[in-house]
Parts: sequence; C-alpha cells; structure tokens
Amino acid sequence: MATTDGPRGIVTLVCLTCGKEKFFTSEVPAAVSCEQCGSTVFRTFATPTEPDEAAIDALEAQARSMAYGDSSPDTTPTDVRDLDAR
Repeated sequence: MATTDGPRGIVTLVCLTCGKEKFFTSEVPAAVSCEQCGSTVFRTFATPTEPDEAAIDALEAQARSMAYGDSSPDTTPTDVRDLDAR
C-alpha cells in the first residue's frame, strides 16, 4: 500500500487460526506464515495513513459504532427476537 504514486498506509495481516497480527508498511510478501502457529491463511486489512477521498469514503462506509449499548446497523427489534426463537 505504500507506493510513490498513490496513498500510503499500513497493511495488517491477521492470522485466521490464532489471531496474531503482522504489519507491513511497504510491499507484502507473496508467502507469509504465522510465527506463533505456522498457519499461512490471513485476513488482510489496509489502513491508509494519508487521507484521500476514496480512503475517507471507504472508512466511513465500514465504520461501526463502538459505544456500549448501541444497536447494530440494519438490525430491528424483531430481528433480535427471531434469534431467540427455538
């Protein structure tokens, strides 16, 4: 994500097996393995460090409220009741 012709940022790889995080500020290697568990399957998160319109729009679209007691987006009270039905 750090290139001379585009926005700069940090790429975070999160191991799907154990949750260990690896951070890259330049090119991400083609083959990465987790030092903790040896897994090679990661979830990738790109975080821009320089604001631009596309990055701001993407972050706003993915943002979730972190306040205690806030409801989940697009969840109605009937959706929550349906989860409790047996």
